[in-house]
Amino acid sequence: MIVAAALAGVIVFIAAGLTWAARLVHLGNLDMQALADKLATPDPVSALDWPELRMQAVVPQPGGQPLVLLHVGWPAHSRQSATLLLALDRADQRSLSLMSRWCAEQASISPLRREGAELEFRRRQSLERVHAVLISEDHTTRC
Repeated sequence: MIVAAALAGVIVFIAAGLTWAARLVHLGNLDMQALADKLATPDPVSALDWPELRMQAVVPQPGGQPLVLLHVGWPAHSRQSATLLLALDRADQRSLSLMSRWCAEQASISPLRREGAELEFRRRQSLERVHAVLISEDHTTRC
């Protein structure tokens, strides 16, 4: 009886380890694919073409329209920054809190273009995602 319980515990432990390893491989593949897509653009002209960005400020617009102003930077090129004006889905209350937390934690974010002006921000080494529509971008280089 004790041997059967110990064997069941070992099987559960191994299954949990394999599940965790599969999750890490999946996240690594997502990060690798995002980086490979970005490296295909040799001279990025938009913050959405950067391999990585960090949110430096998240400013929601007060009122009815779910607009958010983001100030982002490229960690590898500290002189480059951009200000993005995004529209979020009215029903999505989670996106703003996620972006605010990412900003506070200085998380590594992978921006991904979707169809048209749609985009997605994904926190690296995570499945956390924010979907938005790009309205405007101001790309600047600091001296």
